[in-house]
Amino acid sequence: MHSAEPLRVGLVGVGVGASQLLPALTSSPHIQLVAAADVRPAALEHFAREFGTRTYGSVEELAEDARVEAVWVATPNQLHAQHVIAALERGKHVIVSKPMAITLDEAAAMNAAAERHSVKLLAGHTQSMAPTIRKMAELVHSGELGQLGMVHTWHYTDWMYRPRLAAELDVDQGGGPVFRQASHQVDIVRYIAGGLVRSVRSTMVQLDAARGAPGAYTAFLEFADGTPATIVYSGYGHFSMAELLGTAGPSPVRLRTAEEEAAMKESLRYTGTPQAATNSLGMFGLTLVTCERGDLRESPSGLYLYKHGEVTQIPVPDELRGAAELEELYQAVRHERPIVHDGRWGEATLEVCLAIVDSARTHTDVTLSRQTALPH
Repeated sequence: MHSAEPLRVGLVGVGVGASQLLPALTSSPHIQLVAAADVRPAALEHFAREFGTRTYGSVEELAEDARVEAVWVATPNQLHAQHVIAALERGKHVIVSKPMAITLDEAAAMNAAAERHSVKLLAGHTQSMAPTIRKMAELVHSGELGQLGMVHTWHYTDWMYRPRLAAELDVDQGGGPVFRQASHQVDIVRYIAGGLVRSVRSTMVQLDAARGAPGAYTAFLEFADGTPATIVYSGYGHFSMAELLGTAGPSPVRLRTAEEEAAMKESLRYTGTPQAATNSLGMFGLTLVTCERGDLRESPSGLYLYKHGEVTQIPVPDELRGAAELEELYQAVRHERPIVHDGRWGEATLEVCLAIVDSARTHTDVTLSRQTALPH
């Protein structure tokens, strides 16, 4: 299909993550937000009033709407497979927020459904879609800096002590930093290094049993061509990577009662309050790429390129969270362009995340088998 018409999108799950996507969904020139689904009637009432869309109580009802061409699934992780497959089976293209699923069987079933019904599936909402990471990858892939040597991405945050529902700290339900944060980091290094991870060796660290999931991890990834990468993360809220990056740091960690935490979490969901004018991806910790003729890292306004003591600033325009995914799906549907972050890419990223868990448990290297390369 070749058409200049906007892609008509429905949003499933009007929670915290979806609230971050609304600026892009309502301002992207190639997208028209036409419907939303959620289990909270009050949120849907606000949504319909603010955006003039149709609203539904389930993904199945929304996906029966002939006006909806594509669906962004932003529901809890443990529901992704069920909700994505329901939309795919009704002929809708789908963007699913990270992590794509919580098991490889789920991811495989999602991809099979997309292929069976000849619709597009995009695994999104990860920091590899940030314009700075895309520019970094572009410079690496161009060969301008010579051979890629290694990639490292490290982040220290207060993730474990932000308001959390029980499922968000339950590994069995796709909770904890490995599912919710490693997806970003794995996607970043895979996108820069070409996608094909050969093996993973990792450790996970549990420093607060009251918070359930392990809150920190370190992983060494070796790519098929021998390129090494490390991903390091701590969500325990002591040191903040913002101190090194010169960006705003987190508020001091304060322990809360379960009731306080639930109330704070609810306040972050969409309730009809006005959205911020911008909601950029920003920097996800420190990503440092070493090449034969220079090193790259993000800056507050783009990239820094280091060459033998000389530092060059490369400006990169900011963009709204979710804008890149929406544009990628629009181009695929309307102009038959290939999707980079497709369902198979998302399945491969999930395989690495699960390998982090498996390697930490077994204290062995985990060899991977479902990796996909970037399209040329």
